[in-house]
Amino acid sequence: MKGNIKMLTVMIHAKVKKEMLNEYLDLLNLLAEKTKKKGCLAYTFNQNIAEPTEFVLYEKWESQADLDNHIDELFEILGPAKHGDPIPEKLMNMYDKVTPIFYNIVGKNA
Repeated sequence: MKGNIKMLTVMIHAKVKKEMLNEYLDLLNLLAEKTKKKGCLAYTFNQNIAEPTEFVLYEKWESQADLDNHIDELFEILGPAKHGDPIPEKLMNMYDKVTPIFYNIVGKNA
């Protein structure tokens, strides 16, 4: 999803493999620390209290270009993706299921 879109939100709904939960939590801390940079307005991992293997990542970016730079950085930190996957294989291997949803910010604040 490349382009010049202004202000967008990404919400990633993920279910992590139970045996990968501790490693995933460690990885989240690393990613949260490494992604505080230009163009990132919000980057928050949320863990479901009732189902601790379920997460929602909330990201808010100034532009599509800033998000693209972040994704490139993920590859630098975590390594390559499998052919056809949008994020590094190391991360994809932790998921039972992952669904990214992209939103344009609309209205007065757009």
